[in-house]
Amino acid sequence: MATPAEDITTAIQAVTRGFVTADSKEWDAYEAAHAETVTVDFGGVNDAGSGGAGGSMTAHEVRANAEKVIGPIPVTQHQLSSFVVDIDGDIATVRFYEEALHVHPALGDDPAKNTWTIFGKGMQKLTRTDDGWKIVHASLVPTHSTGNPTFLADVAALTK
Repeated sequence: MATPAEDITTAIQAVTRGFVTADSKEWDAYEAAHAETVTVDFGGVNDAGSGGAGGSMTAHEVRANAEKVIGPIPVTQHQLSSFVVDIDGDIATVRFYEEALHVHPALGDDPAKNTWTIFGKGMQKLTRTDDGWKIVHASLVPTHSTGNPTFLADVAALTK
């Protein structure tokens, strides 16, 4: 049985792994970071209403959405900080601050057009499995952004 400190460390590592594998486009590892069924709420950022992620999804659907949305973006970098972790048996709740940088040079040389950075408060719930912690819920409450507010739509238009 893991100690409370080990649980906290491995839960944070599981959350971080999800973001790092998405940024590095390691789609098999990204999908493996998620449980079979995941609830997603990105606070209106690429949510189900705009054809993106939202509600209950399979791990494969979460992967397919990430491949579609951030796959075409050459530079993404998610930075997480200020982790607060609560462990209740086999459930971990990890809260954190998130800064997500997105850059696509094909949108031009102006950072006001080719860059979008979103800041927010993230929360992920994980469940303990035989393969380690798996993400069962991912949410983001956006608090601020800089750069191109239509960045995701502009990138989507490039790939059509």
